Amino acid sequence: MAGNRRNLARIIDSLLERRGPLLSAYLNVNAEAPENQGRAYLVRLRDAMDDLGAPEELRERIGASLEEKTHPRARTLAIFGDADGSFEVYRLQVDLPESFRWGEPDVSPLVLALDEYEPYGAVVLDAERFRFFVVSPLATPEAERSVKGNGFLELDIRPSEPYPRSHGSRDADPAGRTQQELAHRYYKEMGELARDVTFREGVRRLILAGPQEVRSGFREAMPGEIQDRILAEGHVDLGAPEGELIELLEDLRKQAVFEHDKELLEEVRENGVWGLDEVLDALQEQNRIYHLIALWDIEGEVRWCDDDSLAIQDITSEECPFCGRKTRMRPTRDALVALGRKRGAQLDLLRGENQNTTLLREEFEGIAGLTRF
Repeated sequence: MAGNRRNLARIIDSLLERRGPLLSAYLNVNAEAPENQGRAYLVRLRDAMDDLGAPEELRERIGASLEEKTHPRARTLAIFGDADGSFEVYRLQVDLPESFRWGEPDVSPLVLALDEYEPYGAVVLDAERFRFFVVSPLATPEAERSVKGNGFLELDIRPSEPYPRSHGSRDADPAGRTQQELAHRYYKEMGELARDVTFREGVRRLILAGPQEVRSGFREAMPGEIQDRILAEGHVDLGAPEGELIELLEDLRKQAVFEHDKELLEEVRENGVWGLDEVLDALQEQNRIYHLIALWDIEGEVRWCDDDSLAIQDITSEECPFCGRKTRMRPTRDALVALGRKRGAQLDLLRGENQNTTLLREEFEGIAGLTRF
């Protein structure tokens, strides 16, 4: 949902302003994962905090708090705590890589969630029903019971009249033509409802699922301003078990993400730069990158000036060439996250092994940017 996305962005910006040391823990609490039987994630968290040398008071307070919650109602818990023992926990309805850090705040997984689960909507329909889902990565108290699967939240949308039932008339008969007109009217109303929800929830990409014939009729009647937001379609049986339905929607969402990333990389060839040095130069000195694409597992470090919020391309430069203050080493991914937020450039982090990540790694050296000019 749009509000959830804004909240997640605010959390990221707030954490980036904290210098640390801070505990950043991304804990897999997915109840369906075999490794979480018997709440084994609590043991993993305690062991990780011990290994990191997190303050004892913080370890005890976080452990006691999670012990009280029998059902996390999330797939990933993002936990941040400081040396004073204060902490906050965010429940995410998405699966993120499990990781732990004591030191500089680690917001990369939150950026990954913001990227992979940006506003998607799923229109699911057949000849009897119409359902609309939006992807909601960040759980909220009022929505947590409605979120299904990997971040899908169903909205309550109902037409003024049910889908008109056919009485076996052929299209050439007056009754058949009336049936067609009623069906078109039904699809038109559903399209208008879908448009209103799409704009209200800030949905940028749509998934259309259902039987082919019904999808075609609905798509033809959809308002033009949202037709071009459909990035994936597929057959879904609304009579299938709820878990199977959500799994199919998740497969379609992943397909849409893949196709979107593929288009971005194709655009890079036409209007972009790549390679770390070229990207940093275009992003910082020329201020002409509006969209960054990088591998999730991008390696290496850069020199970083905290006072100017700059990545220094000369890795041997212990002093900032602009302000003269001391620089420090910083993981490249952390630096890209900070620069993207600071410069207003969207950052997409690509993970997994597929054609897009292979292309980004082998042809674009793991990082690329789309430029304004």
